Amino acid sequence: MSAKSSYANYVDTRTGIPPPRPDDLSELDKVRKALKHSLKSLGRVIGASHAPVPDDTGDGSRLSPEEKNALYKRIEGDLRDMSHLGVSNVQTLIAIEAQKLAGEPMDDKKYLMEGLIRTAAQLPEESKNRKTLTNQFLTQLWNDLEHPPLSYLGTKYQYRSADGSFNSLIHPQLGAAGTPYARTVKPSMMQTPALPDAGVIFDSVMTRKHSELHPNRISSVLFYLASIIIHDCFRTDHRDYANSLTSSYLDLSPLYGSNQGEQDQMRTFTDGKLKPDCFSESRLLFFPPGVGCLLIMFNRFHNHVVENLAVINEGGRFNKPQAPNDETDKVKSEEYKARLKKYDNDLFQTGRLITCGLYVHIILIDYVRTILNLNFTDSNWQLNPRAEMKDVPIGVGNQVSAEFNLVYRWHSTISARDEKWTQELWDNLFGTGKDANSMGGREFLMKLNEVSRKTPPDPSKRPFMDLKRNEDGTLPDQPLVDMLVSSIKDCANSFGPNRVPPVMRAIEVLGIEQSRSWNLGTLNEFRKYFNLEPHRSFEDISSDPYVAEQLKHLYDHPDKVEIYPGIVVEDAKKPMAPGSGLTPPYTVSRAVLSDAVALVRGDRFYTLDYNPRTLTNWGYRAADSDLDIDNGCVFYKLFLNAFPRHFKPNSVFVHYPLTVPSAMKVALKDLQKDHLYDFTEPAYSPLPHEVHDYETAEAILKDKDAFKITHDKYASKNHAAGSDSAKEISEVSPKVATTMPKVLYIDGWERIIRSFYTSRTRDLLATKSCKIASFNQIDIIREVGNLAPVHFAAETFMLPIKTSLRPRGIFSELDLYTLLSSVSIISKPLVDPVQRVDLQTKTHVPLKTLEKITHSNVKALQSSGLVSSLIGLVVPDDIDDPKSPNTHILLNLHTAFKDPTVFPDPTRFDINRPLEAYLAISTDPYGTAHLTRVALTAMLKEVAGLKGLRPARGPQGCVHKIAKGEDVGGGHRYLTEMWDGFWEYPAALKVNWDD
Repeated sequence: MSAKSSYANYVDTRTGIPPPRPDDLSELDKVRKALKHSLKSLGRVIGASHAPVPDDTGDGSRLSPEEKNALYKRIEGDLRDMSHLGVSNVQTLIAIEAQKLAGEPMDDKKYLMEGLIRTAAQLPEESKNRKTLTNQFLTQLWNDLEHPPLSYLGTKYQYRSADGSFNSLIHPQLGAAGTPYARTVKPSMMQTPALPDAGVIFDSVMTRKHSELHPNRISSVLFYLASIIIHDCFRTDHRDYANSLTSSYLDLSPLYGSNQGEQDQMRTFTDGKLKPDCFSESRLLFFPPGVGCLLIMFNRFHNHVVENLAVINEGGRFNKPQAPNDETDKVKSEEYKARLKKYDNDLFQTGRLITCGLYVHIILIDYVRTILNLNFTDSNWQLNPRAEMKDVPIGVGNQVSAEFNLVYRWHSTISARDEKWTQELWDNLFGTGKDANSMGGREFLMKLNEVSRKTPPDPSKRPFMDLKRNEDGTLPDQPLVDMLVSSIKDCANSFGPNRVPPVMRAIEVLGIEQSRSWNLGTLNEFRKYFNLEPHRSFEDISSDPYVAEQLKHLYDHPDKVEIYPGIVVEDAKKPMAPGSGLTPPYTVSRAVLSDAVALVRGDRFYTLDYNPRTLTNWGYRAADSDLDIDNGCVFYKLFLNAFPRHFKPNSVFVHYPLTVPSAMKVALKDLQKDHLYDFTEPAYSPLPHEVHDYETAEAILKDKDAFKITHDKYASKNHAAGSDSAKEISEVSPKVATTMPKVLYIDGWERIIRSFYTSRTRDLLATKSCKIASFNQIDIIREVGNLAPVHFAAETFMLPIKTSLRPRGIFSELDLYTLLSSVSIISKPLVDPVQRVDLQTKTHVPLKTLEKITHSNVKALQSSGLVSSLIGLVVPDDIDDPKSPNTHILLNLHTAFKDPTVFPDPTRFDINRPLEAYLAISTDPYGTAHLTRVALTAMLKEVAGLKGLRPARGPQGCVHKIAKGEDVGGGHRYLTEMWDGFWEYPAALKVNWDD
C-alpha cells in the first residue's frame, strides 16, 4: 500500500476528552426563556396596535419612544441583569474589580477572562451592563498592544543613528541634528522692543562680585559632566539660531559626533573601536581640561566594551569573518570586506549603546543624587524616568527647546581655579592686553571662527593639555589622573546674581542677544508654565537690595524681566538634605528635573530598546547599577576601567567624584560608612614583575630568605579595619606552614578524606541529577564540583550550612560557595578592580555574620594551629600596598608549567607526567596540596564511573572561558552562567549519562 493511500484511509479512533458544554439551564431559566420569546412577540403586536399614527415624520417612519428617567432606568436594568446572573458570575466581577484596584497582574489560572465572557454572554441583549462589560473588555484588548508599534525587529532601526534621527519611529526627524529648537512657553505678554543693553545687564547684575564656595561643596567635576550634557543636547547653528546641530538625545555626541562625518572621524573602523583618548566635540577643547578627561574615560570604556563583546561573542552575534584563502577571487574578497565591515559596525554600535547606558546611569544616579543631596543620606530613592507608569508615554522621542538652552548656562559656578584657567585661555587667544569688557561680539565670534578653522578635523590629531601621545595613540595616564584628582578636590562656586566671572562677559552678552532673537516668553511666563508663583516684585527675584534695585531700573516691572538673564540672577535655593543639593536659582531647580525626565523617558534606546537582548547580557550588566554599591552610583566603573592602577577600588575619589572628598568624608562618617572607603590621595600602583620560566620560579620559591609568599598579606588586608581576626592571622601566620601538616595529616587522613569525598559525590549525583528524556543530567561543576568542597569546609570548620539535614543553617550551599570563592578571588593581586568593588561590597556583611557565628570555633582551631586564613574567614577590604618599598614579583605558574624544558610537549594531555615537577614550585604554604589531590581523585573516580558519561548537547555542554591578558597573569577567566560577567572559576557544565 502506498503512503498516500495509507494516509487517505487512516482513521483516528481515539475518543479523547469531550469538549466542554454550556451549563444546563435551571428550570427557572427555561421558563424565563420560553416566556421571553412569547411575550416578546405578543408585546410587538400590542405595541403596534396602541401606537399612534406615524404622522410626525415626512417619510412615515416612527420616532423613538420617550426615554424613561435615567436613574429609574438604570436601577430597573441592574435588577433585571442580576436576575440573569449566578453566584459564579458575581464572584468573577468582584474578583476582576479587586484585581484592578490592587493594580496587580491577572492570575490567568483563575479564568477571570473566561468568567467575564460567560457573564457578558448571560446578560440580556438589551442590557447596558452587557455593553459596558464588552466595551471595557475590548478597550483592554486594544490597549494591550501599542498603536502604532514603537519598536521593531531587524537591523534597520537597531542602533542609534549618528544624527539622532529615527529615535522616534513615529516621527523619525523628531530630535534629529539640524532641526529647529522647540518652544516650551507661548510668549503671550507684550514686551517692549526697547530692551536694556546686554552688556549693561551683565555689568550690573551678572558679573562676579561674590566668590563663595558651593554650600554643599559640590566639586567642579559635576559641572564638567553638566558641560558634556549641555553640549550633548544643544549646539546652536550660528548661521541660523533657530536650529540645533546636535540631536535632542543624551547619545554622548560630544564623544561620538553629531553627524555621520564627525562619527567617521572618531572611528578606527577596526573591531568596533574608537581612536584612542580623543573626543569629537572641538568646542570642549576650550573648557577646563577636566571636561576632556571625562570624555577620554568614556572613550576608554567604549574600547574596553567592544573588546569584551568580541571575545564573549554572545549567541554568535560577533563572529569575525575569516579572510578568503584565494585573495584573487574578487567576489569572495568583496563578500569578506562586507562581512568585516558589518562585524566592525555591530561591535561599534553595540559598544556605543552600552557606553551610553553607563553615561545615562551616571546622570540619573550619581548626578541627580548629588543635585538632590541624596548622597548625604542612606536612601536608595531614585528619580527614575524609565519606571513603568500607566498612561505615561515612553520612547516617543524628544525635541529640546530654546528655553532649556538658557536654563543650563551655569557659568556662575565656575570655580576660582577654573576662572584662572579661563583667563589664561583668553590671554592666549586675544593677548594679555585685551580686556573682556572691551571685546565686541563680532570680534569675539570672528576669533572663535578662526580658531575653529585651524582645529584639525581628526580628533586624534588635536592637542590636549600639551601632552605627547604614546606610540599606540593613547595619552599618558598620570597627567590625566592628576587633572581629575585636582578637579575632584576643587570646590565649585555658588549660584546666584553677580557670580559670573568677568572673563565670560562676551559669551554672556551673546547669550542674551541670542535669547532675544528667539522671541521667547518672559521669566514670569516661564515660571507660570511650570505652575510656579510669578515674581510679584523685584525683591522676589533677588533679596540682594543692589540687584533688586538694578533690575528695577533696567526693566521697570517684574513681568518685563527677560527669561535670560532672569534665570541667572534669581536667588539660589538654600541647601537641604535630602532635597536641595545643587542649590541653583529657583526656576532652574524646577525646570532641570522636568527636562531630565523628558530626555530619558522619550529616548527609545533608554526605554523600549534598552534590554539585555539589545546590549547583550554582559553589556547590560557592565552599564547597570547596584543599590548595594553606593546606593546605586556607578561613576566608579568609569574611573576604575580607565585607570585601574591609579585608584584604589574603594577610593572616595572614584565613588563620589561630584563632591569634594573632605565634605564626603564628613557625610560618610555621619552615615557610619566612612570605614568602607579610602580617603588617601590616589597614587600609582605598578604591576608586579612577572616571572614566566620554571627555573627562575623554582629558584625564587626555594630562596625563603630573600622572597616571601604573600598569601597571608592578602588575606589579612582583606579584613575590615580594626578587625581582631586580622591581627590574629598576621601574628600566627609564620607558624602555619609547620603546624598545618600536623593538624591535617593525622593517622589515616587519606582514607578519611577519600571516604568523605566519595560519599558526598555520590550523594550529590543522586540528589542533584534529573531525568531528561531517556538519560540522566546534572551540572557537574555547579552541583558537584563546587558543592563537595563546600560541604567539606562546613563539616570541618562547623560552618552553618543549610541542608535538608540541617534546615536551621544560615547559608545555603550556593551562598556559602559564592562567599568562600569570592573571598578567594578578592585575595588575588590582579583582580579586575570593578569586580573587586562588587565582591567586597557583597561579601562584607555575610562574612561579618559568618565571623561572629564561628568565632568560638575559629578560636578553638587557632589554638591547635589551624587558623581562619585557611578557609578565608576574612572581610573584604583593599589589598594593594603602595607604601611598601619591596618589589612584588608575580610567579606566572600558568606559563611556568608549560616550560618545554621541564614538560616536553606541554600542550598535550599526559597523565604520566611526574607530580613532583609541579609540586616543586607549588606556592601552597600550608601543605594542603596532598589533601586536594586525594579529594579530586576521589571525586573524579565517582564521576568517571558513570555509564556513557558525555557532555550535554549544545552550549550547556561546554565550559565557556576567555583567555586572560598577560598583564593580569595569563591563564583563563570563566563566564558566569548568564554570561553577564567573569569568574575566576568555572561556573557550569552539564553532562549526561545512562542508567
